[in-house]
Amino acid sequence: MIKYFLVIITLALGSGCSPESSLLKVSLILDDDITGEWVWLQQVQEIGLVAIDSAELSSGTAVFFFEPGPSEFYRLDVFGRKNINLIVGPQDKKEVVIRTSIKSAALVEAEGSIQTSLMIAMDSTVRKKQSDMQLLNQEAMQARSQGDINTFNAVVNQFNYLNKRHDAHLMDQIRDASPQLAGIYGLNYIDIESNFNFVDSLASVYKKALPDHIFTSDLLSKVNALRSLAIGGRAPEISLPDTSGSMFNLSSLQGNYVLIDFWAAWCRPCRQENPNVVRLYNKYRNENFEILGVSLDRTDRAWRKAIAEDGLEWIHVSDLSYFNTKAAKDYQVSSIPQTFLIDPEGNIVAKGLRGPTLEVKLKELFD
Repeated sequence: MIKYFLVIITLALGSGCSPESSLLKVSLILDDDITGEWVWLQQVQEIGLVAIDSAELSSGTAVFFFEPGPSEFYRLDVFGRKNINLIVGPQDKKEVVIRTSIKSAALVEAEGSIQTSLMIAMDSTVRKKQSDMQLLNQEAMQARSQGDINTFNAVVNQFNYLNKRHDAHLMDQIRDASPQLAGIYGLNYIDIESNFNFVDSLASVYKKALPDHIFTSDLLSKVNALRSLAIGGRAPEISLPDTSGSMFNLSSLQGNYVLIDFWAAWCRPCRQENPNVVRLYNKYRNENFEILGVSLDRTDRAWRKAIAEDGLEWIHVSDLSYFNTKAAKDYQVSSIPQTFLIDPEGNIVAKGLRGPTLEVKLKELFD
């Protein structure tokens, strides 16, 4: 859905509507005393954002009248300084009032539109999570730089706790909003891969409630594309030659947590991440933790040289076929580095772990 919010088509129709009883009134009230600037009312359509009305601010107030159809997404573009998302429809009161301030990114209040209020509440939850995570990340970096392991571990635990609490609260808000459009809006904040079962269950709800809506189709296409690699699903088998030339199977590592690391000698971000992976491997290698490095190199010499230079002591496999290797296709790898964490039963428990996120996840499993 986000892609539709980013495409702007300025098709101005003017603000010539009269306040008849059948029309819905949308009032924007700014705390800032601004006059002379213009506000655009845009509707989210399949082709993108289409401007359906405009109004000039007078003492911080702009008013719109339009005939609402079924509930749909709209946006108020406040003279290019601020965008406000809203959902309005026939179930709303005759007047929807949006109060905000140009000076405050967080301040948005809505009256008369339940779904808009739900979206604003979700936005608030996400902002609080981002603020908390940023602060804790700074504290963790400071503790590590000072060698304060006790403080670092305490911050990591707090990070995990707050991260889960914020996500649980957001998912509760999305459940409460479903099957209204506000629920689909909230799903844009959810990592589908990490919360596949939750998103998949809601996709089924929207398929029944709003089967013909463009955003339902978009949601279903995303879910279907990820179904084969969903968190909790069975990890596809990998059978590739190892550094001795013998065929090695991922399934032979069953009983261990396995980090499948797609990488290559030519990949600079991969090589920069390797010291972090080496450190964590040395820390947890005796805790039924293994790594399977799947190289997307094209030459044997470059592959072996990078393994030696970076001190990568875990299992390595490759058929030197670049992105054409079957493993990359099975795991839908289109860029590297890319990782998949597999549990002892062979199920995917996490994806895309790097740096602090990899450390946090391994600490959660083993510490």
